Amino acid sequence: MKRIFLLIISMSLLLVGCTQIKETPQAQSFEQKAVKSVWVSYFELEKYTSSCSSENEFRKNIASVIKEVKAIGLNTLTVQVHPCADAFYKSELFPTSEYCFGEQGSELIYDPLQIIIEEAHNQSVSVEAWFNPYRVSQDDDIESLCDGNIAKQWYNSEDNASNVYVSDKIYFNPASEEVINLIVNGIKEIVQNYDVDGIHFDDYFYPTTDESIDENEFRSYIETVEEPLSLDDWRRDNVSRLIKSVYNAIKAINPEIKFGISPQSKVSVNYNNLYADVEKWASEEGYCDYICPQIYFGFYNETQPFTRTAKEWNDRATAVALYIGLPLYKAGCVDEYASADQDYARNEFVENNNIISRQISYINQLSNVKGYYIYSLSYLLDTDNEALNNEVKGINELN
Repeated sequence: MKRIFLLIISMSLLLVGCTQIKETPQAQSFEQKAVKSVWVSYFELEKYTSSCSSENEFRKNIASVIKEVKAIGLNTLTVQVHPCADAFYKSELFPTSEYCFGEQGSELIYDPLQIIIEEAHNQSVSVEAWFNPYRVSQDDDIESLCDGNIAKQWYNSEDNASNVYVSDKIYFNPASEEVINLIVNGIKEIVQNYDVDGIHFDDYFYPTTDESIDENEFRSYIETVEEPLSLDDWRRDNVSRLIKSVYNAIKAINPEIKFGISPQSKVSVNYNNLYADVEKWASEEGYCDYICPQIYFGFYNETQPFTRTAKEWNDRATAVALYIGLPLYKAGCVDEYASADQDYARNEFVENNNIISRQISYINQLSNVKGYYIYSLSYLLDTDNEALNNEVKGINELN
């Protein structure tokens, strides 16, 4: 009887052990997958939606693009499906983008995001929905917005006009609670309705340092608290509250969906000009899953040489995964801002055809870097440009 009891215990432990062995790789896959992504901007996506009048035509063309991307060795598409207060997908909150089928608020002939997800997943490629939270329009004409655009409705309302800021372009006011709720609900809409692998923000946060953009909200704030923050700190808190709210909303729906942010690489500009506390987001849990600074510099750049900048970010990213944004678009081009007087720095991308692959080799040695993002699709697939072809060949060989 004792032997039977011990046998039962042993079998139970064995089954528990087997369960753990089965579950561990699944738990690790989300954290440890090396991401090799290419950004697909809205004007690159527009090339396909504007020329494809049917779902079948778009599906065929986008499947071919994904096949080419995968053949180079990349495994993720980060697609700008919400470039302004609009959508390349079915939305109850935002009108169809003018960049989708030519007119804002037009009928959604087919659903680009859904098709991209289906075709990418068929080829084992991940898809992130790239979402610009605050930008409403690329110009300053409110009347150019369709009547169904909530930004136009707010702007023309006496009670909600301060939710919208018009300068050289049109933006949502980051201090508005209604704006924060709209953005969070916009993210929830995508996560609930689409099988995306991630949500991605880039480097657009507060559109200005002008004190007029949120003066009403700031006045109300300082009247209601005993020890108010400074304007700058309050603005940073507004953005951080949005980031945390988006993160929490995503995780409440599906913890496996990643939320990441791609800020510009200079921390001080993020902090002082855009009111984006990227160091907080990178070093404290609960804001995002990854940070992907856009280190769009060569090795000889005077102010932000690639290796030093990547190493500094490696040291900052203590609570999130770190990816590096790489400047394929500079291949074969003079880098005017690399130096004031050093030709070897300005001509680095002209005289070398392996900078991107060398940058990938370098970041692969850094402890916190989990992958990279390449800007952008049109450069990756430009077969007529010898400089780009040489760089892409080097990327492919590393993969």
